[in-house]
Amino acid sequence: MLQLLAQDAKKSELEPFNKFIGRFRDKLAYLFRERIDANAANLKRGIPPFIFQEVFRQQPQAASIQKKYGGRGANPAEILAVLEAASYESLALSLILGINGALFLEPLARMGSESLKQKVFNRFINEGTTGGLMITEPDYGTDALSMKSYWEPTPGGYHVNGLKHWAGLTGWADYWLITARGKRSDGSLSRDLSFFVCDSSCPEQRIVVEEYFNNLGLYIIPYGRNVIDVQLPFDHKLEPNGSGVNGLMDMLHRSRMRFPGMALGYLKRLLEEAVSHCNERKVGKCKLNKYDQVQRRLARMQAYVTICSAMCKHAAELSSIHNNLTGEGLIANVHKTILSDYMQDAAQSLLHLTGAKGFKQDHIAGRSITDSRPFQIFEGSNDVIYVQIADKFIKEMRKKNQSNLYIFLTSHELTTLSAGYFKEYLDVSLSESLPQRKLVDLGKLLSCVAVADKTLLLGESGYNKALVAAALDVLSEDIAQHSAAYRNKPIATYHDVAGQSWLDCVDNLGG
Repeated sequence: MLQLLAQDAKKSELEPFNKFIGRFRDKLAYLFRERIDANAANLKRGIPPFIFQEVFRQQPQAASIQKKYGGRGANPAEILAVLEAASYESLALSLILGINGALFLEPLARMGSESLKQKVFNRFINEGTTGGLMITEPDYGTDALSMKSYWEPTPGGYHVNGLKHWAGLTGWADYWLITARGKRSDGSLSRDLSFFVCDSSCPEQRIVVEEYFNNLGLYIIPYGRNVIDVQLPFDHKLEPNGSGVNGLMDMLHRSRMRFPGMALGYLKRLLEEAVSHCNERKVGKCKLNKYDQVQRRLARMQAYVTICSAMCKHAAELSSIHNNLTGEGLIANVHKTILSDYMQDAAQSLLHLTGAKGFKQDHIAGRSITDSRPFQIFEGSNDVIYVQIADKFIKEMRKKNQSNLYIFLTSHELTTLSAGYFKEYLDVSLSESLPQRKLVDLGKLLSCVAVADKTLLLGESGYNKALVAAALDVLSEDIAQHSAAYRNKPIATYHDVAGQSWLDCVDNLGG
């Protein structure tokens, strides 16, 4: 996609990471603050080509590629730091890098043949190419395993056919990782799924964009509906360790552990914008930051930064491409849900603090509302994943014949340190059967306890103690609210009543 000079592509090959990340931050600040007006640019779809080229000239994707292929080493701490640097300037840019890394380069490193990896990684390093992932289908979003895209063998490799939508980088990516199910001789599809790499530079592998979507936010990323009817060589089929479903879980869990990087720079930026505004803005005779409710919002935004930092540390220690993350769904789901909720809540607070000034698409507060919202939806709606989190804890409790939540959490690996801090909210016996909405409340509560555990570990590693304590105060407030929602007995239901009007209840209507 981008034909970069070889000497430019190799300039950071042996560069120490601290030097690289400092240079990368400086370049992004220059591009998004001096070369273009990021606020004005947000009103247009796409990104100026020279910005895209200059970003990829810095080789941010090299962080996701092993050293033997010319990359920096696929160190998860470096990957997360690159995502953090990008999201400070542009959440959409960080998502582009996240898609390239977690949803293409890293699964390729895990499952690809040596010949394919040599070829593809070389192009990423030397040409600045991009890659994306196609899973979701128009009729099968959350239920991805029911996808209708299929593959069948051919004399020269594989034929893959299907329809995919909401793939980030639609029409842009040079490579695509595509999921499909095997087609049997009777026309039915196998239960398992397979992964294929598609090279857009080859005519027989080109994917047709049927429609581009007018996505609500993340304007610089194209999304759309894609028609797949491609012929692929044998080595373009990936081989997961185990079933295709296990390969998918490994990939998605690792992707969810990249959320802290995308979230952290973004949360830091929103906090700085909020503090700057509140230090300057006067309401009456007082600066905005003197009001108690304003302090509450700022404290929560600061706590989000601390908690997200803790999750970055955890992801850096666990999510290497050398680790199989198939069985790490519980903590991966916690990463995805709670951090994406924090991103949206921080955006809402910034907009609330800036008021009408921020209620514009060309203001960071306004665009943050729409840019962060899809993080709560893609890779699974948060409501669905909170239910999965609650179900997982409950199943583990039942295996241990335990009904008291607090006692169970004091010995669970994700909550051992933190459970004692919140005993008054956790000392309950779980019901045998819970409605879905209660499982959502319980999932939120348990996620808060889990991230509190990681925050305590961050404090033990030398992070500012006052910030850790403040974050625990915010988590305690949230856990109290989620506990109250879980314990609340009345359950409202929707009533299909037609024709009801308040006017029917008024006695003094005119004749």
